[in-house]
Amino acid sequence: MSVHEIETQAEPNLQTEPLSVLIQQHWGNIVRRKWLILWSAVAGVAIAAILCVALPKSYRSSALILVENQKIPEDYVKGIGGANIEQRLTMIHQQVMSRTFLSQIMDEFKLYEDKVRREGLEPAIETLRKMIKVETVGTPGPSGKTVEAITLSFADENPTTAMNVTAKLASLFIHENIKSREQLVTGVTVFLEQELDEAKKKLEAKERAISEYKTRYVTELPEQKEANLRALDRLQTELNTTIEAIHSLTARQSLFEKAAAQYEQYEMKDGTVGQPIFRMRNQPVQNPLVLRLSELQKQLATLLGTYKETYPDVIMLRDEIKKLEAHIAEQSLIAEQKMLSQPEEIQPDHDGRTGRLSDPQLQNLLAQRDEAKLEIMNLKTKEARITREMKDIEGRVQRTPSREQQLMILLRDYENMQNNYQALLDKRLNAHVAENLEKRQQGAQIRVLDPANLPQKPEKPNRLLIMFLGLLGGCGLGVGLALGIDQLNPTFKRREEVEVLPGIHVLATIPEFFTVSPQISPMPKTSPQTGKVMPLTSSGNGKEPRLTNMNLIAKWQPRSIAAEQYRMAATKLVLSCEGRHSTVVEVTSALMGEGKTTTLVNLGYTIAKDLGKKVLLIDCDFQRPTLHHYAMVPARTGLNEFLDGQASLGDCLSVIDKSPCSILSAGAIDGGTNELGRIQQLKAKLPVFREQFDYIFLNTPPVLSSASVGVLASLADELVWVIRARYAPKHLVKKAFTMLGSTLQQQVILNWVDAKSMSHNMYGYTMPYESDHLVERLR
Repeated sequence: MSVHEIETQAEPNLQTEPLSVLIQQHWGNIVRRKWLILWSAVAGVAIAAILCVALPKSYRSSALILVENQKIPEDYVKGIGGANIEQRLTMIHQQVMSRTFLSQIMDEFKLYEDKVRREGLEPAIETLRKMIKVETVGTPGPSGKTVEAITLSFADENPTTAMNVTAKLASLFIHENIKSREQLVTGVTVFLEQELDEAKKKLEAKERAISEYKTRYVTELPEQKEANLRALDRLQTELNTTIEAIHSLTARQSLFEKAAAQYEQYEMKDGTVGQPIFRMRNQPVQNPLVLRLSELQKQLATLLGTYKETYPDVIMLRDEIKKLEAHIAEQSLIAEQKMLSQPEEIQPDHDGRTGRLSDPQLQNLLAQRDEAKLEIMNLKTKEARITREMKDIEGRVQRTPSREQQLMILLRDYENMQNNYQALLDKRLNAHVAENLEKRQQGAQIRVLDPANLPQKPEKPNRLLIMFLGLLGGCGLGVGLALGIDQLNPTFKRREEVEVLPGIHVLATIPEFFTVSPQISPMPKTSPQTGKVMPLTSSGNGKEPRLTNMNLIAKWQPRSIAAEQYRMAATKLVLSCEGRHSTVVEVTSALMGEGKTTTLVNLGYTIAKDLGKKVLLIDCDFQRPTLHHYAMVPARTGLNEFLDGQASLGDCLSVIDKSPCSILSAGAIDGGTNELGRIQQLKAKLPVFREQFDYIFLNTPPVLSSASVGVLASLADELVWVIRARYAPKHLVKKAFTMLGSTLQQQVILNWVDAKSMSHNMYGYTMPYESDHLVERLR
């Protein structure tokens, strides 16, 4: 399996994350900055309280206008405008809210005088419109909501002014309603009369257009389609018969020509006359015109069984039969005259040609040939005529749908005009009745049911709503600040953010993991003398975990998602190093605390334990060495003693457990250690390490904290970066890449990723199995 195939199986879906996943990713930042959110909420509530005190009070007065239906049921008389009360009220509302009426109200009650002086008349009128509310009151029914009343209200700082303006608006509504109904009643009859005259003229014009259209295209109308199709079928049958006759006569003509040629050839050879070599099998030759006459008579009998004598096809067929009979009679007369004019005996000339031309048998063959030619010419003329007639009828049939569509449009328009004319007649009659209804005050009316009241309590400000919005806005501002601070100093959170960096190859994504699962984690023991928590220590046999090497999750929780990702990274690394006898891998990071040492140990242990490779882990961090904590039994000496020649390599090595993974710790460290000199000594010893181990991992200091990392990178064959999610700022990581400037392939392991932001198809278990040794020991 190649590295690309493993990456395809391991990489998560690079799809757009939903909003809920993004919120979960930033939840940690929000929790860490909860005090900022709390203070923002307090500030929002304080600002809302100040607004409640500073905002001016507003009093609203209201009046109820009752909508009365007409007194006579609408089943008997339908009033003008009574069927659409909503539109009529909307029109009255627009008239009352117009600039003319509102400016009169402002002048009468001296409203917004300061605003008019400061900003002008238009802003003051807009403010007045906003203070006026018109709402309809009704009950839902089967045909929609019925309007039963209108609530009219106005808000102002002065309650008396609010009441007076509301009363004025109510009176304007009543006045405008009466005025609009009077105009409607007087104008509707005149309008309907004009519309009736125009509709009548259009209807008559459309009737003339339909009549002219039918007269012009009488043969292409839909009613003639069936007759055209029958005529087309008859012509097609006649055409087929004619073509068959032409083919038959053409064959007979060829036969006669061939017989005449053979006859002449025979006479030229033998010099005899009257003995034709070709015979027609003693059968009489039948005239094709007689056959055609018989077919036409049969067709005539068929048509007479369906149509009358006056049908056009019957008349045409009779004419053709008469012409054919006359032609047959003429041919018979010519044949008889030829036979009578022939001499009884013709003396042949010296070459016998005169005898051959006078031979009755040859003359008969040539006469039949000529007759066939003549008949073929007649049939071809008939074929052309039938073809023209068929094309004409086919054109009619093809144009029938378009003519039908055009006629349908004309008829549809005519029907619409007719319906419109009838509707106008009905409306004119109803208008006369409605006019009498309004004159007798029996139609729909509106009147004031509850006059404008004097408000006692202010409508605004709504203190409870303002306080709630202040709290909500403060919390939202706090959350925004918490997320904004994170955006000002962005860090890597997901695999996709690392992969966009140029020249970077991500080996694996390691999720957050805990050394002991919450369900099985032991409670720390407390010292009875001091009351302090005692650390979890090993019994010395190396089988129990200690807090110092609990991060070796590949050993203690081998079935977890993190361990599986370490195996994936180790497999990719091994496949990328195929072909080398021994590989030196440098593991580094940009900052301290990104999990560099933990990643190195888990990678080395996985390659040794699962892939069976001999691995050596060298601690090259001479300032903060920590690799020796992972050894089962730490060696007394380390790298410094080995490089100084004070101890052999075997004495300096320690193991994690029974796997082929060895640890070479830093050894004794003093303040005067020359790191660059030690690195040069290590470079000289690398061939010794390469002969004994398949993989050599160098645990280096952070790039931004030490100058020796660049020299160590020159010793390595592979370079692995460890980036902790939500920890190292992006600009520092990029700066570390630039500072190191290695020509090796940059491979990255993204560490401590939020498990909720990872793909759901990651393989592994978040909890250890019941059979794990760690679980058994801790129980």
